[in-house]
Amino acid sequence: MNSIFKTLQQVILIKKVKDSKVLNRDELYLAGSADLFDLERRQKEIDTRFTRKF
Repeated sequence: MNSIFKTLQQVILIKKVKDSKVLNRDELYLAGSADLFDLERRQKEIDTRFTRKF
């Protein structure tokens, strides 16, 4: 039983690390925008990627 909890804990930690890497990648992508129009376009791209996952 203890090994199941350890495994679940590891899965949760891995998921958190992956989520933080995705957030950092998206923030860097948005920071590279040249102007407000480019920023809006990039944000829409991220939003469509997010909705495709669901």
